Amino acid sequence: MGIKIGAEKKIVFLNVHKPTAVNQATVNVIGAFSTKKEVKEQLITSIKDVTGLLESDLLYKKIQAAFTAGAQEVLVFGKKVAGDEYADLFNSVTNDWFGTITDEQDLEKIALISKEIASREKMLFATPLKGTEVGGSLKNSVQAITQDTTALVFSSNEETEDASVAGYAIPQFPGSILIANKLINGAVDSGYSGAEQGILKGLNCNYQARMKGQLGLAEGVTVSGDSIDFIHCAKALKFRLEEDITLWLKATPKPTFYDTSTLKAVILKRTGQFEAMGALAEGKTNVRLIDVADIPANDVLKGIYTGVKVTCYYTYGIKEIKMDLFFAV
Repeated sequence: MGIKIGAEKKIVFLNVHKPTAVNQATVNVIGAFSTKKEVKEQLITSIKDVTGLLESDLLYKKIQAAFTAGAQEVLVFGKKVAGDEYADLFNSVTNDWFGTITDEQDLEKIALISKEIASREKMLFATPLKGTEVGGSLKNSVQAITQDTTALVFSSNEETEDASVAGYAIPQFPGSILIANKLINGAVDSGYSGAEQGILKGLNCNYQARMKGQLGLAEGVTVSGDSIDFIHCAKALKFRLEEDITLWLKATPKPTFYDTSTLKAVILKRTGQFEAMGALAEGKTNVRLIDVADIPANDVLKGIYTGVKVTCYYTYGIKEIKMDLFFAV
């Protein structure tokens, strides 16, 4: 099943993940890990290239679903995990990746994997076992997970929905976290009752629903659980600007105070992208050069050129929140 793009509104935020300062070659790679069996490490671009998995294996089905949804490259690896030794599993691969799927369906074990993936600044997509009861007792199981960089996708009918969402989101938006919010018109038919849908929504989980004849993500949220998240947007913008400024410095060996127009243009080009997608108020962004000493201590990056203060306004509907970002260049 591929996530379909219909008339529903999507808002996408970028992640803070970066393998190196300027190289993001791996953020489009989805890591598919088996915790149940030994599978040799392999980078594949098609399901027909995978070895060591049977068509009946859950991980095989998930990889297939990811490719169907749009995945371009998948890193496959498997190792029998004893107890909670998930760090060893992820430490055993030589290639890097970003989006993560596994063949684990138990919520308690998903929680352990979630912590491991979050510590690596990567993202986990997970679907609990079909038939998992959606009730009051679910809160203790998923609350910690939805606070990590994990998208929990519930489905009463399918077991590969996490892979479909990963396959759609990761390659389409390089370095992205997830579709943040989708406005739905029409009936919702997810196999969950209205009360169950309310519980999942309250716990910041995603679930599958049928919309306008297409199966899609009914309750998409950012990893922090907010439909549009100010802090996440700020981190995303700061990460992108760090990268842009690094590239600018590499292309400008001897920057001068007498002409900072090119630096400002680089910054405004990036903030303009965020304005275009509706995350920032248009035309309100301001870029000023300041003394490095005026940058808050926890915001200082290594640099010798100047301090830069970028002021912009995060927007959601009629609300705006002032955002100050500081850089030492």
